[in-house]
Amino acid sequence: MTEPSTITLRVAQPGELSACADCWIAMFEELGTMFERDLPSDWRERFVTFFSERVADERARFFVAVDGDDRIVGTAAGMLREGYGTVIHEVPQGYIFGVYVEDGYRGRGLATRLTQATVDFLKAKRCRKIRLHASKFGRRIYERLGFVPSSEMELIVGPQSG
Repeated sequence: MTEPSTITLRVAQPGELSACADCWIAMFEELGTMFERDLPSDWRERFVTFFSERVADERARFFVAVDGDDRIVGTAAGMLREGYGTVIHEVPQGYIFGVYVEDGYRGRGLATRLTQATVDFLKAKRCRKIRLHASKFGRRIYERLGFVPSSEMELIVGPQSG
């Protein structure tokens, strides 16, 4: 399916981080893994503050798909991981998150293009490893882009909202 000419992909502007937060929370709600009621009441302000600092100093970048009316209909973001591997070994690592496209805009390759733009950003930052957490919906996209499953495991400690 070809993409309508009314949709453009670009780097998100700092003032659009709140709209990126909307896509981020919509992604979790759609997956059934988090709902806005499970977050602190000021989660959006925390999101904008956290990422504003990282976007300003180039540790993170958001990419958006924008419809002709300047409405954000998709997002993807990448950030430099701030772990010991980067500091001790000087091996930059990246993390991709918030890949989301509104339902009515799916099937047009937007998630692939948004993810690829994010990969390109992290490669330009000299990241030698780029990770993400794939939902069952996104796994095929990421595999087509060269991502492979890793041995990463998770232990959930403490009470969980449900």
